[in-house]
Amino acid sequence: MLQELGSTLFQFVSVHATEAHLIVVGLIIAYYLVIYPFILSPLRDVPGPYLHRISRFSALNNQRTMTWVRKVDDLHKKYGNVVLLSPIEVSVNGEYKYLHDLYTKNLPKSKFYENFRNHGFKDNIFASLENDRHIKYKKIVSNIYSKSSIFSKSNTARLNIVEKITNLVKAVYKSSVDATEPDYINARSERNIHGKGYKNSDWFNKSGREKNLGIDVYSLFGSLACDVVSGFELGIENGTDLISRPEERHILVSHREVASMVFWTTLMPRFWDWVAGKRILKAMETITRWQLNLYYNAETNSPKVIEGQNLTTLQTLNKAGLKGEYAYSFLTDNIFAGHETTAIFLTYLCYEISRPINSFMQVKLKEELKSTFGTPPNRQTIIDDFETVDTLPYLNALINEVGRVHTPIPGAEPRLVDKPYLVTAGNGKNITIPKGTIISSQPFSMHRLENVFPDPNRFIPERWLKYEDESESQFNQRIMKQSKFSMPFGKGIRMCLGMNIALIEMKLAVANLYWKLSSQIDNDWCDITQYDSESANKVIANVIETGFDFVGNNQTDEEKMVMYDSYTTRPYNDECWLRWIDDSDSDSDLHT
Repeated sequence: MLQELGSTLFQFVSVHATEAHLIVVGLIIAYYLVIYPFILSPLRDVPGPYLHRISRFSALNNQRTMTWVRKVDDLHKKYGNVVLLSPIEVSVNGEYKYLHDLYTKNLPKSKFYENFRNHGFKDNIFASLENDRHIKYKKIVSNIYSKSSIFSKSNTARLNIVEKITNLVKAVYKSSVDATEPDYINARSERNIHGKGYKNSDWFNKSGREKNLGIDVYSLFGSLACDVVSGFELGIENGTDLISRPEERHILVSHREVASMVFWTTLMPRFWDWVAGKRILKAMETITRWQLNLYYNAETNSPKVIEGQNLTTLQTLNKAGLKGEYAYSFLTDNIFAGHETTAIFLTYLCYEISRPINSFMQVKLKEELKSTFGTPPNRQTIIDDFETVDTLPYLNALINEVGRVHTPIPGAEPRLVDKPYLVTAGNGKNITIPKGTIISSQPFSMHRLENVFPDPNRFIPERWLKYEDESESQFNQRIMKQSKFSMPFGKGIRMCLGMNIALIEMKLAVANLYWKLSSQIDNDWCDITQYDSESANKVIANVIETGFDFVGNNQTDEEKMVMYDSYTTRPYNDECWLRWIDDSDSDSDLHT
């Protein structure tokens, strides 16, 4: 019978060759477009758009055009907690179980992270995929990054942070309050092609002020963070000094230019050089040369360590046998990520409390600082009490809310399913996700769950404080729930290595600035958005959006501070201009 069937098919193909080819092509198309995605695929029951079932193209293109974070969030709103992103990838949202299973239980990382290797594709703690390798790396350095080590008075980390915060306050006085050294470099924006000064060089200080000038706090806080993290990694004497040397801050722009290539870096690395163009390639060359100079200098001038004191990160890696480019890859990742995420945190915090609609937040912060530390005796006095600053309720509320709304890394954190994993779709159906599937949650969506964070798009620090009609038990339960769904530094053993440094650095920076100073948005830089009392109560009143669609005419502060829709975010214009005033200067017109 089979012989007869084969003979019949052969005769048909011989006589009707064209028709046979069309039938074969049709069957192949039917298989890939219908049969496999809807019948054979193990992900056939996962809800999602049709195009996501048959190809990765839609997901890749959305990431390339920087529309993916919002797209995934919209898909969850439409389809529920489990959504198909591509034939091999699923996104989960809405339940703490997913955060716990993916990140706390520590599923292996996907190859997405592998491309964060540096210096000849050398491995590092962030790029390591296998859990056992990551654990081995973490054992080497975890002690020096612990909170107790950072806070210890016997280690240099504390001195490093205080020294850099002192430089920060001095820089704000020079560039803004006294205006003896205006921020002309960033105002001209010769390197930042998104900055206002790139096409309009005469915008700066149109108001003709003699003091309290605007300064670009995004660049300033990037300098602070780079100085802190490089001093920690290499030793105080070997770190950068970008705060005191603004002419060297061009390196921050080079980092942003390279960071803009995150899609090509992580998902299409083979095309990176082709897509980058001369400007990005030059930035990459500049960064690499800058990094190697730092590392060579630190190796030549290795800090002396007294007994009982921690080594620097470079010394710690070298002691463990990781030397040369193998150590440099760790350092580069830490410095790259450490300065940029902290800069975003601080920039959005200071911007949010400088907006007219949020001015009461700045008042509450200043009241907390002065009730705790008294009135500043002079400009030179610096708050260096790590332990007290670390526990200030309203300051912590601001930090928590910035981490929720303006998460520096809002994009998905992909993991690999290492054994069949059960999820529940929006229709209540249980679905088994097979081994090898990419699975992720994105902080942007988890941080905007209405049932966890009411009015989720609004910046409301008070949600982290006890409400008047709330019992202590109710408050603790609510905060515990909010904290479970918050992941600005990640979750589980893979969470941000430098979190303890970043948090106390940010808290000390904010505390020292607002203990003495007040800030306002620079109205020479933008039109400042005002709300009347009626509109201020609306849910949308103080929302800063994500995605280029919200930039509009790029004239108002809200348009200029739109966040990039990308794995890592930042302000749309790569700048944020604020004016600062000494609270003791009653004559300043910024008080009016």
